[in-house]
Amino acid sequence: MSGRDRRTLRRLVAIGIELVLIPILVVGARATYAAFSATTSNSGNSFGAGSVTLTDNDSGNAMYSVTGMMPGDSSQFCITVSYSGSLTSNVRLYASTSGSLGTYLNMTVTQGGGTPITTNNASFNAACTNFTADTSGSQIYSGTLSNFSSTYTNYSTGLSLTNISGSTTWAQNDFRAYKFVISLNNDNNAQGLSGTATFTWEADNT
Repeated sequence: MSGRDRRTLRRLVAIGIELVLIPILVVGARATYAAFSATTSNSGNSFGAGSVTLTDNDSGNAMYSVTGMMPGDSSQFCITVSYSGSLTSNVRLYASTSGSLGTYLNMTVTQGGGTPITTNNASFNAACTNFTADTSGSQIYSGTLSNFSSTYTNYSTGLSLTNISGSTTWAQNDFRAYKFVISLNNDNNAQGLSGTATFTWEADNT
């Protein structure tokens, strides 16, 4: 190859390199430009769950602890149930029993008003002092104890209860007083039998 040809080839190679480098330099230059942007935000969000709270005034004591019952014997007790939850709820009553005497025990449950008592008061429970039955529809159950527990077994089958205004929707500070009267049938088959019962009020938010 002549010297002239070699010089021409070097110029062509140099031009080719420049052509390759120019696009790279342009791309690199474009990457330095700043982009436009904008944001918006919503802060201070907070969350809290409501509550369903149901209490009674038994202070952990049983309403009944009766022994030596004779045919015709009757005993009454009253209990106040109060609702303090922040969510409105439906309240139902159900029971569970053991033993065989429940078949021979008649029971009535009467709902009413009166002063809501927050702590156990033996005279209120035993004598139902301050208890005021509703003017209409006050007796919500009459039958045997065993029939009550077999009919109202849990919340889904429970006896629906109303507040003092007559609504099944209980709100915060609603309360009810209930009078339970239990008597022993005059039936010789009840002799020597015994039994226990647990009454449960349950609130589920609406």
